[in-house]
Amino acid sequence: MAKARVTADLPLAEMLGRAEGGRCPASLSEEGLYKSCRSSHRRRVSNTAEPTYFVLQEIDPATGSAVSEARICVLDLKKLSAVLGCSSTQLSGLWELNPGDLQRLGAISVPPCVPDPRFNRIESWHPVRETPYLVHTNFELPLMLEGRKPLAMFQDAYPTQWLKDTLKRFDPVVRSGRLVRRIVDTPFTEAERALFPGFRKWRRVFFALPGEEWRIEAFLLVSKVSAKTGWNEALERMEGSLLGYEDWQNDWWIEHRAGLPESARGK
Repeated sequence: MAKARVTADLPLAEMLGRAEGGRCPASLSEEGLYKSCRSSHRRRVSNTAEPTYFVLQEIDPATGSAVSEARICVLDLKKLSAVLGCSSTQLSGLWELNPGDLQRLGAISVPPCVPDPRFNRIESWHPVRETPYLVHTNFELPLMLEGRKPLAMFQDAYPTQWLKDTLKRFDPVVRSGRLVRRIVDTPFTEAERALFPGFRKWRRVFFALPGEEWRIEAFLLVSKVSAKTGWNEALERMEGSLLGYEDWQNDWWIEHRAGLPESARGK
């Protein structure tokens, strides 16, 4: 039976840990969790014998975010496909793991290792992991709970299951008053309704720390201006700052964004 494939080719967060020696450890410290690490490897999943990297993760069910990670290298993608229950060696996405999967993954890793039993998911490598700081994607909730991210925004056509699942994790925090939520819906045009018959509208959901609600209006203003003028570097910097990225991080992103997917930067 095929494994549950969580999603396909979503932007991933910054690498938090590495496999050392013969063991794939799980680092649970705050220092390990938010470690900034630049990698010299930029690899896509392929069916060649070149090094192909994947990331083992321990996912916190309360936040949906990784609390520990370790990178592994797998050369034989046919064996990896068999472990994951996939018919193709073109592996891109996320897969849930059980303890038996971890043992088999450790055996086919290069070098072989004994993965920490707390790992419960594997992700394919993504170019955004080249970023020398923690990209907020998939870390929005824990960063906001720590007071390190003042604003988060999620958007998609509505209704979509991933959006419902993501927002559900924020519900207890909103009810407790630790975060403020605002929903902005935009009706589909006639053309969009014809193109997406299973959906009704675009939905944007904002979360802000108390006292930072002004960032929502500022973000909406940036969107309004960009619709008139087109996107530019000034708007890119403003959006990044509103979302909680530091100036040097905005500088790096603008300098290197041409080599990264448009969806890579977290909101």
